[in-house]
Amino acid sequence: MAVKKAWVWGSGTAVLLSIIAGKLLQRRAGHGKDALPGAPDQRGYGLITGASSGIGAAFARRLAQDGYNLVLVARREERLAALAGELTQAYGITAEVLPADLTQAADVTRVEQRIANLKLSLLINNAGFGTNQGSLLASNLDEQIDMLNLHVLATMRLCRAALPGMTARGSGAIINVSSISAFFPLPGDINYPASKAYLDTFSQALQAEVARQGIRVQALCPGFTRTEFHDTEAMTGFQKSRIPAIMWMTSEQVVEDSLRCLGRDQVICVPGWRNQLLVLGSQNGLAGLILRVARRIRHRG
Repeated sequence: MAVKKAWVWGSGTAVLLSIIAGKLLQRRAGHGKDALPGAPDQRGYGLITGASSGIGAAFARRLAQDGYNLVLVARREERLAALAGELTQAYGITAEVLPADLTQAADVTRVEQRIANLKLSLLINNAGFGTNQGSLLASNLDEQIDMLNLHVLATMRLCRAALPGMTARGSGAIINVSSISAFFPLPGDINYPASKAYLDTFSQALQAEVARQGIRVQALCPGFTRTEFHDTEAMTGFQKSRIPAIMWMTSEQVVEDSLRCLGRDQVICVPGWRNQLLVLGSQNGLAGLILRVARRIRHRG
């Protein structure tokens, strides 16, 4: 299986051409049933971390609609149970609830053990969080360690747990939810973009390792998305109103773009043309200009 990349690093022209090509392919491909691994009657299970809300819940609804049985992983058991009940009733699939705090090694082990006993077709490592504490010196060290445990170590461990079964079956897909912030290593909450940059590099290297086994890997890099991400206690003080409305996407839009990228074997997936322009700007020193233009558009609106 040929491995295509959504972005060609180090060349602004090549990146721009990839955006244009991606838009043309998107128009031709539509939703594309080939994006999801497995025939509709042989889809097996999808396991989603951070499934209780936002992008994780949107993935759960989309996969249930497409016939996957699900294992839903998050800390909030009541939210997971409500979602599982909704999906079971609406689509007739099996939706299992697996409460776990993936900042804790013991809970990661429990999820690894469940993966080992599943016919797992699709793993979505979506669990994550950010903080609004400012500099590294001002931040809570335990919270920063939890972030790295969740974004880096838990993701790596669950990918490793999924590979034996996927390799034996010769198919499967892994989506690691990264962030557009991986392209913007700016001061403040520096471990968030650093950990997301790890996910991008890890996913690219892992895809190179497993492509011949029929396994696809993606690093999904959404920008501002309308979820509960910015509503947590750790993000106190973040003002959504300061972000131009046109820069926000819904969880459902992010999921659809992710699956389109998966169908095209794109390892780095940046959903939304506005976010793609920001990434292009980050490679050419234009990010500040793009943001200023977006703010002016918002004020005029």
